[in-house]
Amino acid sequence: MAFKRDVHIEAPAELVFRVLTTYEYAPKVLNHIEDVEVIGEHIEVGTKIKEKRNINKTLVENTLEVTEYKPNKKFATHSEQNGIDLIYEYTLSEVEGGTDINFEGKIKPKGLRNKLYKPLIGMLIKKEDGDHLQQLREYIKRNYNDEMTRD
Repeated sequence: MAFKRDVHIEAPAELVFRVLTTYEYAPKVLNHIEDVEVIGEHIEVGTKIKEKRNINKTLVENTLEVTEYKPNKKFATHSEQNGIDLIYEYTLSEVEGGTDINFEGKIKPKGLRNKLYKPLIGMLIKKEDGDHLQQLREYIKRNYNDEMTRD
């Protein structure tokens, strides 16, 4: 099961990629992220990121691992929680007037129970993360006007 989102952000790919992959921004960008800790000095393939999310008023901890990191082009993470693999892939393309982001979230349940609840799990994950690119766009628009208008 997968869900896809595409968004255009009126900002250079370098800026969009920097905000997307600098996890310290996450609690400011996404309203359901409470805390983030990057394990290591900088983001690269293999870096682990611990996050705390507020899901239906419950604080849930999760660890992501960076699986792809191509500056200003591609970024992907993998996490596993309660028998569910989540793979999030972002592909950035600089176009006239900004950056296009193509996102694909892949949900892979393990075990009979998770497979039976796959539609519900997918719906909950889409509800939680379905608008995160729009939130990213709004955050960049509010906070980076100077960098967005540079030639």
